[in-house]
Amino acid sequence: MTYDTQEQINQFLEDKNLIVASNRGPVEFHIKEGKTEMKRGGGGLVSTLLPFMTRVKGSWVASAMTEGDRKIAAEHKKCMVPIPEDNPDFCVSFVVVDPEIYKDYYSVISNPLIWFVQHYMWNTPYMPEIDDNIHKAWHDSYVYVNQQFAERIIEEVKLSEKKPLIMLQDYHLYTCPSYIREKLGDIFLSHFIHIPWPQSEYFSILPEYMQEAIIKGLLSNDIIGFHLEKYARNFLYTCEPYVDKVDYKTDTIWYEGRRIFVKNYPISVDDKKLIENAKSPEVIKKEELIKKIKGDNFLLYRTDRADLSKNIIRGFKAYELFLQKHPEFHGKVIFLSTGMPTRQQIKEYCDYRDESYRIIDSINERYSKDSWVPIKQIFKADYGLVTAAFKHYDCLLVNPIVDGMNIVAKEGPVVNENNGVLIMSNGAGSYEELKDYSIIVNAYDISQTADAIYRAIMMSKHERQRLIEGLKKTVRERNVYIWMQEQFNDIRNLF
Repeated sequence: MTYDTQEQINQFLEDKNLIVASNRGPVEFHIKEGKTEMKRGGGGLVSTLLPFMTRVKGSWVASAMTEGDRKIAAEHKKCMVPIPEDNPDFCVSFVVVDPEIYKDYYSVISNPLIWFVQHYMWNTPYMPEIDDNIHKAWHDSYVYVNQQFAERIIEEVKLSEKKPLIMLQDYHLYTCPSYIREKLGDIFLSHFIHIPWPQSEYFSILPEYMQEAIIKGLLSNDIIGFHLEKYARNFLYTCEPYVDKVDYKTDTIWYEGRRIFVKNYPISVDDKKLIENAKSPEVIKKEELIKKIKGDNFLLYRTDRADLSKNIIRGFKAYELFLQKHPEFHGKVIFLSTGMPTRQQIKEYCDYRDESYRIIDSINERYSKDSWVPIKQIFKADYGLVTAAFKHYDCLLVNPIVDGMNIVAKEGPVVNENNGVLIMSNGAGSYEELKDYSIIVNAYDISQTADAIYRAIMMSKHERQRLIEGLKKTVRERNVYIWMQEQFNDIRNLF
């Protein structure tokens, strides 16, 4: 049996105490002019899980990341904040730790160490240098914060008579499951990892005791989920030295008398909600700016967090090579880039951002003429503006080195009204699903990417329409609810 309606999911969850845990919560609190204001948390994880959380009135355990989070947590019993306050849909249960501990947990271990390993980002002849500071941050901060998460989750379990369903999220909480299992014994745990899992040889960059703690922590779950089959397979290979048996035919692991299921669930988007949002007054208003930027030009568009794995710099270099090869398109193509800053407390990210700015300035200085500027950069773009750009692009560039899924490649085509072409690298997690309706490039090959831009510009209307219809159909037939339905169906069968 599969869950093919939201109502069936709701029925399954009726007698469950649903507890979601992630570093970033569904809401953030900020202090402005002495007042505490709430805003929705960023990231695709929040957008994906929030609809289910509101329906079942569950609990979301998350880090208190801001001064406002810590203030609002202190004002509520056991740091449990009803959302919204007057008629709550669910509860956010904040994990509050000393800001310096959180800094080491997040900015020394989670990012960059673990993130860089799982995205193949280290320049291994030089980095990382795993020194005393990293070892200390692991023991005193990463492990400590994971224990705090576990204790908060255990409290949430004890507050309800319903059977707990605990869904842990991502790489910030790798050692958390082992503490929960130790304290609560026979309890159902699932853990979804939203980023790639590397090959075992690359994972071994981490010190052996960290490797062991991460693997044994994850093996305390009943289901471990990844976006792609190759990530799940990499994880199975990585586990071999630690477990009794790995069955590659059924993707299962036997460990300490328990059977653990390793699954792949490619995440998607809420296509209907995206289309509805694209018609909102806010987006329609933002379209005026996009139309002004575009003018009569071909609009090449990208939107990313300023993350090294997104391959932003090579995208700009490919565009510059396109301008060199095809001077006939000077004054006829605009490259609009929007994004959000991320992890600016980490030096590598600041350096990458600065290099991106330098390249944009260099290209604009070299090629601008009259009123035409080849690249328009809007940093800190809100999602209304991004959606407006999605509607009007002629070509969307998504060229990550490697990532978990990259839902931009799904969001853009869903709302695009211009038969927009998708250029996508084979490093994108969405490559396998969308490759038949995209122009595929090697993430490292700027010549190939420059030629792909030219191909997109020269593509016939008929071919553009065929490709966009294929993309829309693919996303529609596998939206975010299918992603959740598959997980809940597997959970139900094991409960």
